[in-house]
Amino acid sequence: MTQKRLKIDKKFLFLLISLMLVEYVRAAFIISYLPVQAAVGTQFNLTLVGLAISLHYISDAFSNFQAGFFMNRFGIKKVISFSFLLIFTSLIIVPLFQFNSIVIILAAILLGFGACPIWIVLLSKASSGSRGKNMSLVYFCWLSGMASGVIVMNYLMNINLTVSYWLLPLFIVGAYISFRLSGNHHTPHTARQNITDIFKKTFSILKQSRVILPGTLMQSISIGMLIPILPTFVLQYLGFSYNQYTFLLVIAGLTAGILMLPIGRLSDYFKPRLLFIGGFILFGLTMISTTLDTSILTIYILVISMAIAYTLFLPAWNTFVATKITKEDQNVSWGIISSFQGVGTMLGPIIGGVLASYSASITIIVSASLFLLMGLLYLFVK
Repeated sequence: MTQKRLKIDKKFLFLLISLMLVEYVRAAFIISYLPVQAAVGTQFNLTLVGLAISLHYISDAFSNFQAGFFMNRFGIKKVISFSFLLIFTSLIIVPLFQFNSIVIILAAILLGFGACPIWIVLLSKASSGSRGKNMSLVYFCWLSGMASGVIVMNYLMNINLTVSYWLLPLFIVGAYISFRLSGNHHTPHTARQNITDIFKKTFSILKQSRVILPGTLMQSISIGMLIPILPTFVLQYLGFSYNQYTFLLVIAGLTAGILMLPIGRLSDYFKPRLLFIGGFILFGLTMISTTLDTSILTIYILVISMAIAYTLFLPAWNTFVATKITKEDQNVSWGIISSFQGVGTMLGPIIGGVLASYSASITIIVSASLFLLMGLLYLFVK
């Protein structure tokens, strides 16, 4: 059998570029700029940064829930244009108001509101055609944007802090131009909906998505649990040096980035359900194995296995989700599902932090157990 070449629709490509630039800016500001400046500067402290990051993800989850309804009511172009305006404004006001604490929190919230609509559009577009290929492209661009945002921002801040910051609003302008080049985005005409109509539609989608939502919530909780304890677990429990820890992250990121496209395309040839079940179980088993008394080399091998498992379940899971969403409800459905993911992302670090007060390894085991539970759940429940 001849292998199909990877062909990307030009309009879809412009959407991917737009997403990658948005995720670059989000990661550069939220993950890199704020924590680093709190650590080395005098403009704001870690408590403020922690609050800003938490409110960013809360606003992101809330925005996901609402964005689909707004798209159906006002159209995709208007909502996306407004979302980019919010991001641009959030970045501009911080230096203009001399890094005021309230403005930093407001900027993080606005960035959370503005970053999610482009996701809903892309996931809706990826739901048609070769779903596995499309989903793997979406998450490859997400990984690329997020990783480059952290790495490049850290590098540029050492050279020129002002230039590194003012590149961010310029990238958002580029993201908006790329979106406008992605063509027309038809939205089914929807009459003005009152609160009762919205609740009815939401309940209908939740009922229709009852098989999807447990997996969505459990995935985001289990991944979120790792965020506050990962450095502690690797540096203290495993006894890695900081350089070894950094290399571990690089190896995991490169493995996931390189394999996301080829492994993600398997969903177009095999049942996605089998792929994400296998990915869940492999991820959970390898994660638990890291808590055993193993050598540094073994840990590297296990982390590579986890990265492979991640690329196995992530596109396959979203391909599976796409099969459960009706075409006329795509924007609203993806928004509601993404809001559940956002809730899990908020709850995960809280749960992980509480468990880590007893032991970081307990957090790892509980997080891994959730993945094994998901694998078993979707193995037996159709």
